[in-house]
Amino acid sequence: MEKARFIARPNRFTVRCALGSEILDAYLPNPGRLWELLLPDSVVYVIRQETGSNRKLRALVVAVERDGRPVMLHTLACNDVVADLLHQRRLPGFEDMRVVQREISRGSSRFDFLLERNGLPRLLEVKSCTLFGRRIAMFPDAVTSRGRRHLLELAEHARQGTPAHVVFLVGSSHVDYFLPDYHTDFDFASTFLAVRDAVRFSALAVDWQPDLTPGPVIRELSIPWSLLEREVQDDGCYLLILHLPGDTKFSFHHPSCRNFRRGYYVAVGSASSGLTRHLQMARRKPKAESNERHNVLENLKTAADSRLVIPIRTTEPLEAELIEALSLIADWSIQNSETPVEAGPCRFFGMEENPLSRRAFVDFLLDYRINRLDKQLF
Repeated sequence: MEKARFIARPNRFTVRCALGSEILDAYLPNPGRLWELLLPDSVVYVIRQETGSNRKLRALVVAVERDGRPVMLHTLACNDVVADLLHQRRLPGFEDMRVVQREISRGSSRFDFLLERNGLPRLLEVKSCTLFGRRIAMFPDAVTSRGRRHLLELAEHARQGTPAHVVFLVGSSHVDYFLPDYHTDFDFASTFLAVRDAVRFSALAVDWQPDLTPGPVIRELSIPWSLLEREVQDDGCYLLILHLPGDTKFSFHHPSCRNFRRGYYVAVGSASSGLTRHLQMARRKPKAESNERHNVLENLKTAADSRLVIPIRTTEPLEAELIEALSLIADWSIQNSETPVEAGPCRFFGMEENPLSRRAFVDFLLDYRINRLDKQLF
């Protein structure tokens, strides 16, 4: 392995990095968003590889550093680690089980392991968890319909007599709790809750060593079920991130206009119920109509060349707090006095570059999606 400097992520499976004076593209075997890990100048661990007919990229990304410690990104390598830990009887809760087969097909899915305990078969699915705050880790960091299907099918196998397990391999040794990421994938979190009596969930904290072997202590994390039941509700807030490719002026019926300089804009919205529906509406590009019939937000959405919606599901009223926190990290802001409160966000926060490339904004997301839950833990 060699250490390189992260530059950009041109697509979901490609990382551009600097290895000394050389700029190269490397394959990233992880489809997650990885916002809090792949920030400019982050240290990534890469392995050079030969190019050929089936391999077009010259390197493979296996890990990234966070707070000076490596976090494994290679999801298939995590399965190899679990297999080795099972063989050594070091996987907490699985010490008396042995591997019968890897990559086992059952029904319409393929699961990672077929195990055996006292002559009886068991199914095991492994998930790599790279999203964590101060005390809590969450999975997934991107919507996973496949992951939700796995939970449903494992539950069905368990009800038919084959015990089923899911292990979340958490890439940090300092966290104490695990939750499904109900902000990012509400359906996965709801299913996680629904099958808890049928599927055994284990979240294991791993202290990855510099050579990407697991440290001597692997801890099982707690799952705060009561907190999860309280928080998995379809209400809360959302951030709408828009990119305006050029300077634009919006005019309206009344004698006023707004000048928006090129850059990124973040707006805050909320919904006391039906947040999923509001997220869909926020993502939708307005129909091609006269700008005079739109409010400021709709005009900005029409002019933007990209839209991203980030939900923050919560039972607390956080909108005013989010607006205040954004005002501290934005480069500028524009008040939207023409738009009624019920029609959309009341202020737009501007940033020169993509907010997700800024450590301050990513820390803001971690605080309001994960770290604010710390005070609810006992």
